[in-house]
Amino acid sequence: MREVTHLERAYHLCGGPFALSKICGVSNTSAHRWKTKGHLPRTEWTGETHYAEKIEEATQGAVTKEQLLSCRPPRKP
Repeated sequence: MREVTHLERAYHLCGGPFALSKICGVSNTSAHRWKTKGHLPRTEWTGETHYAEKIEEATQGAVTKEQLLSCRPPRKP
């Protein structure tokens, strides 16, 4: 049985990709892409966006920023 990721848990707690997209102010497609890839966009680690903070607030700390940022996107060669 596969373990549920922190991002998947956040989706469930927020009410799905549509609700998460509203919380973060992005399109439903973008939010769905995060779930498919298993991590937030690169811009979270470069400081351009703050989606992890918004998700932590929306889940009332059940999923923390640190948990969401623990799964980094792979680096391109």
